[in-house]
Amino acid sequence: MFDFLKKKKKVDTKEVKAFDSAVRAIEVFIALSDWANAKKATDEILFKEKEALNKFLEKYDNENSTPEDKKKSEKERKSYKNKEEIIKKLKIKITKLEDKYVKIAEEERFKVRFTKIKSEIDSLIGTKKSLQAMNLLQKFLEENKENSIVIKFYNSQKKRIQKSIEKQRKEEQEKLKRNAKNEALQLIGETAKVDEEEEVVDNSFSSKLKSKLNFYKNLKENIRKKKLLDEINILIEEDSRINEELASRKLENIHRGLVKEINKYKMIGYDLYGKILGADKISGDTFGLEENSKNYKFFIGDATGHGIRAGFIITLINKLFKENYNKDLNEVAFEVNNGLKQDLKSRNFITSIFFEVNKENNDIGYIGMGHEPLFVYRKKENKVEKIIPGGLAAGIRIIKDKNDLKVKNIRLDDGDILLTYSDGLIENRSLEGEYYGIDKLEESFKMVCKYESNIKNIYEYLINDVKLFRGGSAFDDDVSIIILKRDSTKDIVNEKDLFIEDLKVKEKLDKTDLKRLKGKTKEEIEQELEVIRRKKETKRLVKTLENLYYTGEILKLKEEATRFIKDGYIDPKINFYLRKAIENEKAYRVEQKNQKMEIKYNILMELYKKGDYTAVIKEVEEIIAKDGNI
Repeated sequence: MFDFLKKKKKVDTKEVKAFDSAVRAIEVFIALSDWANAKKATDEILFKEKEALNKFLEKYDNENSTPEDKKKSEKERKSYKNKEEIIKKLKIKITKLEDKYVKIAEEERFKVRFTKIKSEIDSLIGTKKSLQAMNLLQKFLEENKENSIVIKFYNSQKKRIQKSIEKQRKEEQEKLKRNAKNEALQLIGETAKVDEEEEVVDNSFSSKLKSKLNFYKNLKENIRKKKLLDEINILIEEDSRINEELASRKLENIHRGLVKEINKYKMIGYDLYGKILGADKISGDTFGLEENSKNYKFFIGDATGHGIRAGFIITLINKLFKENYNKDLNEVAFEVNNGLKQDLKSRNFITSIFFEVNKENNDIGYIGMGHEPLFVYRKKENKVEKIIPGGLAAGIRIIKDKNDLKVKNIRLDDGDILLTYSDGLIENRSLEGEYYGIDKLEESFKMVCKYESNIKNIYEYLINDVKLFRGGSAFDDDVSIIILKRDSTKDIVNEKDLFIEDLKVKEKLDKTDLKRLKGKTKEEIEQELEVIRRKKETKRLVKTLENLYYTGEILKLKEEATRFIKDGYIDPKINFYLRKAIENEKAYRVEQKNQKMEIKYNILMELYKKGDYTAVIKEVEEIIAKDGNI
């Protein structure tokens, strides 16, 4: 697609000893699209040829020149004119080809940008972020006001987004109508609140359908991210061809699409938290997390250098990891290493550790690639183990056999915490020039783990400790940390486990309840139990309201239904009995009013028959003034 973007080669202009060689050198520059050197070479050749002609004429074209000398001078002038004509033609050729190259490059960059914009708009509409999609579309139009393709695209997408906004508005209205909670609040005279109830596990057909739709949305988002990472192939070429600033801006856009924070609290058997603090917009640190039905895989990486080149390495390793994470761990590391080696120049590499957490037995496997030591806090012993991951950095050499990469194992007991990080953390210096270092990190890690169990708080403590050590100044390098904590409450509980048997007796669970607990962790089971308990209590309350309704205790029915709703028990049946109570109460009041009117009417008829018209008129006026009717 981008054949016109070819790698530059150096031409040794010192070896150009003759005009023909110089012209051939210019032709090479043109073939390589190296316009700056091509133009420079034409100017230098013309200057040297002019200088050579002048020197020749000084020697042979003077007062003492012989006829033979005159002939030589004339011949040299003609030769110079021919060379000058050749150079002029080359300059015209260079200008035309450069203009064509720039035009094609701009068109290709526009295609990439256009494709990306379309993909982002589709993604935003798909995730019901239509207003953001409209803002993005408007910005794209402002950047390309004169482009007829963009104007046409803008008009078509604007209609589409407006339809999506209108559809979302209608869906919200329908949701409000269907929402039992809002109905209940309206019945008891309170304003409908937007806050949602705690998430309830729903195994209905609609829930499963929604789950499938979400799966396809996530799949579409992953495809979009993959396309974003694939742009590295274009950027490597642009770094060689077009100016560095353009490549840098594009790379910044790609890095904004990469993961900068991992917060995996729903991980089976573990808590995981990681974050990158970048010293530059283009980060030299990275990590990634992917999962399948069998395991989780994640990695941390620290590329050599800074800026564009480090950014390329980071983008490449993320691309390679996403393409291979479903393979065995040693094959993942194998493919990443060899993929980096093939695409990177010499002396460019990345230190890394690749991890695999098995969902069934919670074993942790890892492969080190020249990265910093790991720390493991052992909760029972209150001590920290230092583990050297070993291995050579990724991208240094080609690995011929994947089996050369050995997977090592770490066992974490409940409450144990693993820490991995980039060298930017330990290479921070104090105002006196002292390094933070591995020993101080080990000491700080042990101290915070002793008193703190929340891994995000542990991360914040370590970062703040380094900041204080630096005297409050900003970090000089990228700083990355990943923390993994073993949490047995997140283990999947087996159906025959004693824990389940005890719950069955204690909570009086039936087959349907037990089915809801299948394949859940202890933490998730506790949440499910809350749902089950509330569901049973709601059934009991509905039965209470049913008894009140059939015994005719309407006032009591209204009081109890209102109280249940205020206590957070939302159910269509509770709403039903409250509506019935309100309807009966209204009917009762109408009946009472009618009875009073009947009594007044009879009294007025008696007065009328007696001829006391003044009293009748006075009473009727009072009734009309008060009730507006008789």
